[in-house]
Amino acid sequence: MRLNTILLTLGMALAAGTGFAESKAQIDGAEAGKWTMDLDAAKKTAAEKKLPILLNFTGSDWCGYCQQMESNVFVKAEWQEYAKDNLMLVMIDFPRMDKSLVPEKYVARNEELATKFGVQGFPTFVVLDSDGESVLGQLSSSDSVDAFTSELKTTLRNSAAEREKYIASLKPEAQAQFKELNGKLEAKRDELEKAQELMISTQERMGTLSEEIGQLEEDVRAFRIAQLDEESQKKYAEIKAQFDTKLDELKKWIGTEPEPTEENMKKFQDAQAELQKLDAEMNAF
Repeated sequence: MRLNTILLTLGMALAAGTGFAESKAQIDGAEAGKWTMDLDAAKKTAAEKKLPILLNFTGSDWCGYCQQMESNVFVKAEWQEYAKDNLMLVMIDFPRMDKSLVPEKYVARNEELATKFGVQGFPTFVVLDSDGESVLGQLSSSDSVDAFTSELKTTLRNSAAEREKYIASLKPEAQAQFKELNGKLEAKRDELEKAQELMISTQERMGTLSEEIGQLEEDVRAFRIAQLDEESQKKYAEIKAQFDTKLDELKKWIGTEPEPTEENMKKFQDAQAELQKLDAEMNAF
């Protein structure tokens, strides 16, 4: 990971004022209204109880907006009261600092799910019908329980059960018109899905190229260092050791969940400046 990306990640964690959150989702099994990582178990329960599924694509230990959703919505009693009777909750986590938050058996699956649903950023909430496959809609973060549940309830109108209930309340002529409109809507959704698949393919290629470029840049740096005289190589190694130590210290400090005070923000900025200076000194070789 390049220095600017690392510093951006650490800065977001500090600004969020929550450090690196630990996932509270259970690993196996599923209960209505409780977060789990076990999508298969959630689908089974959803089918039995006729409940929709909320997929939470998150970066629990680095994403500031994800952490705000946790503190502003998911820990609130009114959300938990609503969710226990109305939703299956599945966390699809992409931690950066503490990879142990997600069991190995879910890592590749989470990547596949992000690709499948065209997730562009975190947090993204995908709402599935009780069949565990039909996508009812996507949601983003909200500032409050009321705002999020309001948007969620609107999305749930697209469920098969709610749609059939609504159709049954209409007169025959209106039923036909509504079904025609829904047919057009589904056709457009299919078009959008195909467009997303093309976009995802392009983004995956861009991601691969970015990784390959990053590795080649490191290879070029290593080659240049290898051509230096012994004294210069020793000097480079000293600067590199300082850089690694400073970066490790910064990560550990952020991991203590410091408050986003003016003093702490100044401390972060000073550490950032020092790391950038050391990085520039290494690049000069």
